[in-house]
Amino acid sequence: MTEVAPGRKTDEQDHQRRTLLATSISYVLVILDTSIVNVALENMSRDLGTDLTGLQWVVTAYVVVFASLVLSAGALGDMFGARKIYMIGLVLFIAASLISGCAPSLSVLIAGRILQGIGASLLVPSALSLIRHAYPDDTKRAKAIASWASAGGVAQVLGPLIGGLLLAVFDWRSIFFVNVPICLGGIWLTLRIGRQTDDHGSRQLDLPGQLSAAFAMILLIATLIEGREFGWSNSWILAATALSVLSALSFVTVERKSKAPMLPLFLFSNPVFSWVSFAVLLGSAVFFGMLFVLNLYFLQGAGYTPLQTGIAMLPLALLATTGNLTSARLAHMIDPMSLMLAGGAFRLIGFAGISLASTGFSYPLIALPLLLVGLGGGLSNPMAISVMLSTTGKKYSGITSGISTATGQLGASIGVAIFGAFLADPHRIADGTRLAAAISVASTALIILIVWHLRRQRDRTLVDAGEIERS
Repeated sequence: MTEVAPGRKTDEQDHQRRTLLATSISYVLVILDTSIVNVALENMSRDLGTDLTGLQWVVTAYVVVFASLVLSAGALGDMFGARKIYMIGLVLFIAASLISGCAPSLSVLIAGRILQGIGASLLVPSALSLIRHAYPDDTKRAKAIASWASAGGVAQVLGPLIGGLLLAVFDWRSIFFVNVPICLGGIWLTLRIGRQTDDHGSRQLDLPGQLSAAFAMILLIATLIEGREFGWSNSWILAATALSVLSALSFVTVERKSKAPMLPLFLFSNPVFSWVSFAVLLGSAVFFGMLFVLNLYFLQGAGYTPLQTGIAMLPLALLATTGNLTSARLAHMIDPMSLMLAGGAFRLIGFAGISLASTGFSYPLIALPLLLVGLGGGLSNPMAISVMLSTTGKKYSGITSGISTATGQLGASIGVAIFGAFLADPHRIADGTRLAAAISVASTALIILIVWHLRRQRDRTLVDAGEIERS
C-alpha cells in the first residue's frame, strides 16, 4: 500500500473534495432561486408594472420547467457525460441570470426564468451522477450526498435574508446578478474534475414522453394561473385544460409502450409509492403556496421592507433545516412513517395558528406557527423520500430520487398557482392569507390520514406475516 505523507491528501480524496464543492454550488443555485425571488416580488411588480398573475409566472416559470425536465436531464447525463451536461447547466444558468437581471419587461424576465429552470434541471441529476462516480464507497457516498443536500438547506435558510440585504442596497435585479460569480466558481471547480466521470451510458432520451409531460404540466399551471383572469368558462382556458388532459393521457400511453421510459409507470403499482408520491405533491403545494402568500402578505399587507420580510421568514427556514437534521438523526431509531406523522402534526398546528391569527396579523402571533410549519416540513420531507426509496430498491434509486424532486417541484408550481388567487384583492390580503392557511390545514390533515392508513396497513401485514410464520 502506498504511504501518503502526513498532511497531504491522496489524489482520490482531492478529486472527491473538488467534486463535492463543485456540485454543492449547483444545489445552492437551484434552492436559492426558489426562495430569494419571493422577497423581491413587490419591487418587481412596481418596476415592471405587473399584477399578481405576472408575479405568479415569475415564480412558477422556473419551478415548472425544472419539474418537467429533471427526469430527462438525467438521461442526457448518461448519454453525453455528467460533467459535460453539468457545465452546460452552469453556462445556461449564467445566461439566464443575466437575461433576468437585465429584463426590460415581464415577458423577458419570464423567459429568463424559463431558461433558469432548464439550467436547474441539468444541474441536479448531473451533480448526483458526479458524486456517485467520485465516491465509489456506499458509506462515503451517502455522507457526501448528505453534505450536498445540506448546502441546499443553507441556501433555503439564507435565501430570503440574502435577498433582503441585496434589495436594501441595490434593486431587484441584483438577486439574479449574484448568481453569476457563483456559477463562475462552479465552472472553475468543475474544470478541475477529471474526465473519467464522462463515461457514456446506454440510457436513451425518451423525447415523446418528455414533450407530452412538459405540455401537460405547463398547460395545467397556465390554466390555474390564467383561469382567474380570463374566467373559467373562457374558450382559451377550456382549450388549455383539454390539451393538458390529452397531453397527460398521451404521456401515460407513451410511457407504457416505451422500451426506455423516462418514468417507469410500474413503480406506481405499489400503493405505498403512489400514495406517498401524492403526499409529497400535496405537501409541496401547501408549503410553497403558503411561502408565496406569506411573503406577499408581509410585503404588501404588513408593509415590510424586503429585508424585514427576509428576517420575518427566517424562523421557518431555520426550523426546516433543523427538522432535516433531526430526522436524519432519528431515522435509525424511529420509523420513517412515524416521523412523517409527527412532522404532519407540527405543520397542521402551525397552519391552524396562521389561519386563526387576528386581523392585524401581528408578527409575534405568526412567528410560532411559522416555527412549527418549518419544523414539520423538515421532519416530513426527507422521510417521505426515504419511504419512496424503500419501495423501489437500489436499482431504481436514481429514478425514484428524480420522481420525488419532480413531484415536489410540480406541487410547488400548483401551490403558487392556486394560492396566489386568494390574494387577488389587494385590500383583503389578510383574509386571503387566512383562507390559504385554512386550506393548508385541510390538506395537511389529509396527508396525515394517508400516512396513518399506510402505516396501519403495513403493521397489519407484518402481524399477519408473523402469525403465519408461527403457525
